Amino acid sequence: MKYLISFVAAMLLTTAAQAVEKRYVKDELWLPLRTGPGQEYRIIKSLQSGEHLILIEQPEDSDYTKVKTDKGDEGFVLTRFLDDEPVAKEKLILAQRELESVREQLQQAEQQRDDLQQQLSSTSNSSESLQQQNMELQQELNRITAISENALALDEKAKKLTLRNQDLEIQVEALTAENAQLRDDNRYTYLIYGGGLVVIGIFAGLVLPALRSKRSSSWV
Repeated sequence: MKYLISFVAAMLLTTAAQAVEKRYVKDELWLPLRTGPGQEYRIIKSLQSGEHLILIEQPEDSDYTKVKTDKGDEGFVLTRFLDDEPVAKEKLILAQRELESVREQLQQAEQQRDDLQQQLSSTSNSSESLQQQNMELQQELNRITAISENALALDEKAKKLTLRNQDLEIQVEALTAENAQLRDDNRYTYLIYGGGLVVIGIFAGLVLPALRSKRSSSWV
């Protein structure tokens, strides 16, 4: 029962609150700017609440303060309507300006973030490309190194073959000289043999007939 009464009362209060129309006090004030420090002086213009004023003079024995507007108008206003701090409306305007400034800074920061992300992505792509180029260059270097090693090995082998060829040429020249010497020796031998045969023939031609004649004489 208590819960039901509380619920009904809450509903009635909510309905009554919705039925009440609200009004708000406007934060506006029009302050007259006069030619002198008193109400008897002529009004130059009316100043809106929150308007900026430059302090010129504020006598202690007077209720008025001499000020100057942003447009250069000079005059007197009641001191009690002046404040060192901006009014609520002015504060709201300043807050809105600060908010807009913060939003612009936030947009700039987001743009910078997007630019940095794009640069990072571009840098990553460039890094991958450089790594690929590095790998290709390393492979080419390995290939050149292998070719160089093979070339060095072939050069060393060629040097050895050249030395071997020189040794063989020396041996061939030695064998050629020996062969020539042998041919000369053979010719000399042939000459000796030939000369011996000639001597033997001459000896036989001279001695044999003499022997034959001696034998014939002894037989007779």
